[in-house]
Amino acid sequence: MIIRKLFKAEAAHRVAHSYTTRCQGLHGHSYLFEIFLAGQTQDQAQMLMDFKLLKDQFNNFIDSFDHTLMVWDQDQELVEMAPKLNARYMFLPYNPTAEQMARHIYAHAQEMGLPIHRVLVHETATGYAEFAGDDPIKIDLKRVVFSAQILAEYK
Repeated sequence: MIIRKLFKAEAAHRVAHSYTTRCQGLHGHSYLFEIFLAGQTQDQAQMLMDFKLLKDQFNNFIDSFDHTLMVWDQDQELVEMAPKLNARYMFLPYNPTAEQMARHIYAHAQEMGLPIHRVLVHETATGYAEFAGDDPIKIDLKRVVFSAQILAEYK
């Protein structure tokens, strides 16, 4: 059995070393995050996981992306500017591409003990990245730094 839950967030970033110069500048997206869980029905209601329970468990994490400036911790100029630009920012151990975000969300779901199957990160209406834990690159979740404002709003 596979179930899917859709989350959304508005966020800004810039992508260092991008092919297009437009992506190298600070800009934003209306992201859609599709979370797929897989397994057997597990509870008395004969569900893999109640959608409301999944939302309750995962929404705080996804909300940390909403109206947030995502900054690669190697982008020194933006690391210094981020707190001046937005109270909601996160420093990430990766270039904030859709591919790396999908990997990050997958790793976080795994750490939470969710039966994660795959993650899709829609950056635009026509483009998305999909990750299903199928390569050896790992995100060091200990290096993800959330701003004080994000932490204060974390429920």
